[in-house]
Amino acid sequence: MNEQVVELIIRERKFVFKIPYNDYVPFKEAEQKIIDLVEKLNPPAEKLDYGIVYAALQLAIENNRLAQKTKNESSDVEETVDEISEKLNIFLNQ
Repeated sequence: MNEQVVELIIRERKFVFKIPYNDYVPFKEAEQKIIDLVEKLNPPAEKLDYGIVYAALQLAIENNRLAQKTKNESSDVEETVDEISEKLNIFLNQ
């Protein structure tokens, strides 16, 4: 499996992870959300470790995937509704 090395800097600490290559784009799109999530959790400095940051990273990547999937499905539904509306208009205007 191809992996990509990613870095996050939180509270002036660098966290380096290897993630699957296909997670890189969702990671980059969610990078600020990951940092914001960790800051929102506000763990004490001694408890801010790779486990917390990695959990936030995985959560943000999955959230990004679900948002993309929902957006794509919504777009498909809109297209279908438009097609049906057009067919109804043609039928009613005959």
